Amino acid sequence: MRIVSFVRTLAVARRFLLLISILLFSFHSLHAEEDVSSPVGGPQLDSFVLRESAFFVTAGPMLMVNTDDGTDSAPSPVMFSLGFGYDFFQDRNVFGEVRGSFFTNYYLWDGESAQPAEIENRTAVALSLMLDMTCGHVWVRGLNQFSLSGGLGVLVRVGLLASGVDSDDQGGEYDGTSYSTAGDDVSSINSWFYSKANFLYPEISFSYLRSIPSFLGTCMIGGEFRTYFSVGSAISGDFFDGMIFDLAVKVQF
Repeated sequence: MRIVSFVRTLAVARRFLLLISILLFSFHSLHAEEDVSSPVGGPQLDSFVLRESAFFVTAGPMLMVNTDDGTDSAPSPVMFSLGFGYDFFQDRNVFGEVRGSFFTNYYLWDGESAQPAEIENRTAVALSLMLDMTCGHVWVRGLNQFSLSGGLGVLVRVGLLASGVDSDDQGGEYDGTSYSTAGDDVSSINSWFYSKANFLYPEISFSYLRSIPSFLGTCMIGGEFRTYFSVGSAISGDFFDGMIFDLAVKVQF
């Protein structure tokens, strides 16, 4: 059953990859032969691409892989993330980046670990903030900017009792004589978030940005694809569990 769940997860991930590949190919084909020279005395359009630093915002879907089939946990959930950050040293081709991305998800406690939950089986709602610190390389072609980077994400999560769930409701842990309460499970979920490196997420990312040299000034618009790997899952022996695929629109100012 776990293999079936993983195969389904890979199918969803492939759709994410196909979507961003089509997007990047379309932009590249449309602008590959574009003349990017500027009028005499005017600003160089390439200067809109490579700047020393820039603020950006992101928004898009995020898929969290769940390979567990033995509980009432949800299939790999798709969430929505909203982020912001800052890029440094892009004018040197090798850049650094810091960012934060917000999202939420339901969880349940199965007696051993916190698992993503569907709304009917929820115990806690987790307020999540992924803090990223990455570095990478930038390539420029005309008004198009491509970047590849890697680094480390720290997932800060706070689990709260979900709306409609009472702290005295039956929980998911059975000790042989009685079940835990929902309040107990929320405490267990919060402890699990920060045990066995479950908060550490190495990552790699690829992004494409297109300069818009108009009344928007130095605004750049494009997309990015990020993949996160769970250190905690790797330690427990299930490398793919907890992986995150993040596909987002990115706007840089």
